[in-house]
Amino acid sequence: MHGLPKDPRTLLQTKTRHDIKNISGGSYYHFGFHHGISCHLDNKKTPLPCPSLRIQVNIDGLPLYKSSNAQFWPILGLIECFENRVQTNREPFVIGIYFGNQKPTTLEFLDEFINDTRVLERDGFFYQGASIAIALSAVVCDAPARAFIRRSKGHTGFYSCHKCHVKGATYQGRMTFPQSDAPPRLDSETFDEFSDEQHFTGFSPFNVLTVGIVTQFPHDYMHVVCLGVVRKLLYFWMRKPLHTRVGTAVVQEVSTALLGYRSHFPTEFNRKPRALTEFERWKATELRSFLLYTGPASLKGRVSTEIFNNFMLLSVAMTILLSVSLVGDYTDYAHTLLLAFVKHCSQLYGREYIGYNMHALLHLSEQTTTYGALDNISCFPFENFLGQLKTMIWKPNKHLEQIIRRLSEKRFKSSESLSTESSLTMEHFSGPVPPHLTAINQFRRMCVQRVIIQVSASDSCVELAGRRIVVIQNIIVDNKGEVHIVFRSFLKLCNLFEYPLKSSEVGIYHLSALSPQLHHTLAAHIQKKYVLLPIKDGFAGLPMLHQ
Repeated sequence: MHGLPKDPRTLLQTKTRHDIKNISGGSYYHFGFHHGISCHLDNKKTPLPCPSLRIQVNIDGLPLYKSSNAQFWPILGLIECFENRVQTNREPFVIGIYFGNQKPTTLEFLDEFINDTRVLERDGFFYQGASIAIALSAVVCDAPARAFIRRSKGHTGFYSCHKCHVKGATYQGRMTFPQSDAPPRLDSETFDEFSDEQHFTGFSPFNVLTVGIVTQFPHDYMHVVCLGVVRKLLYFWMRKPLHTRVGTAVVQEVSTALLGYRSHFPTEFNRKPRALTEFERWKATELRSFLLYTGPASLKGRVSTEIFNNFMLLSVAMTILLSVSLVGDYTDYAHTLLLAFVKHCSQLYGREYIGYNMHALLHLSEQTTTYGALDNISCFPFENFLGQLKTMIWKPNKHLEQIIRRLSEKRFKSSESLSTESSLTMEHFSGPVPPHLTAINQFRRMCVQRVIIQVSASDSCVELAGRRIVVIQNIIVDNKGEVHIVFRSFLKLCNLFEYPLKSSEVGIYHLSALSPQLHHTLAAHIQKKYVLLPIKDGFAGLPMLHQ
């Protein structure tokens, strides 16, 4: 046993010395922008070095307890893409963390991050003997955090919109934004001379960077749409106003349908549907699932036509803006739908509810010109990582020291690969095997670029070329080593809805008549995975838009 360490911290290489600074009314530790990038690149399976990296940054508050004001304000980075190729496994890394019993009193805790960024923008990043150009592509935050770090008015202010010059108006005690065609703000409207003191409240550290103060501070659809607008719609239906509240019987029917979808929900979704009566406890991922998948299927024929059509305006618009295949050609149409949705909400629920989030919908489509599908600039990966940070707190004191130690122990085990090769698991011998296919091995599960294809009710529906929607019955490797899928096809594809457009135009169908005949094709012919939900007389088939 000679030579073995006496303490596990030696093996874990736990950091024991911490250069923590007292700053902004709390304490701050800087891990380093260079260090975070380097750690991530060390674990990539892609050929490196690459000539350029685009990096997103997130800054937000993280309450640690319900009974205390203790909170972190982490500065997180995320490698958006290598050479304009969006990454499928996007895990953030920590640049620095502020800890205090209140929100930082100043923005001084950002100083080291700003200095690091200026150096990276000017000199690039040296890795494996090569220089890599670094670009800060976006600062992705919720509205309060964005206003804080930009030094601009909060979301309840008259001139709070950071995308346009709209002036809010108070109506029935609420701040509303009725104007939909206000002049846009420009990146040239800097903090230097406080060109708009009604919007800016002071000098921001981001003013010294090359980041566009308007275009590169995008609205995040997780907060604006999911936690903001979708939750508000559910509140309208379940609480008030009275004239839009749905009946108890309808709530029960929709809840039963939602619970019936649980066994059909894809593995990629970490939360299964819950009853509508629990909507106040739904997380952002559940609200997203309701907007894009379970809502269209469960609400149809159960709520009034007026409520359903209003909901579908938002659902279809977000389907387009989150779809890589649709966003380029249908962006203007999605914007038209969002305009109609906001106008209809004003008529249906009341103009007092056209607040900050409703207004922000009108700016979502313009962001796709720069970033593509909205999932490329969402807070979802950052929020997931913040949840992991909270689990690293084991004791009620020395919170920042604990995080430093746990992160120093962490070994990134990236499973990312841009290869198109599939990972095959769950081997079996029970078929079915078509008569003209020689099966060397049979499998129940296949993973392609982090998308799970599995012979099960939840993960077996895919689209093939020619808009063929099929259900996979088996996965086979033939005598040439090629991977085949054995499937049955849906023979009848109808529209699930026809407002605001025929659902087939965005790849959504009412599916029925599953063929009894078996067919097979190469697994490489799979176009996309589908979410298959049971409805009356068949299934609702909706393309899976995110991972």
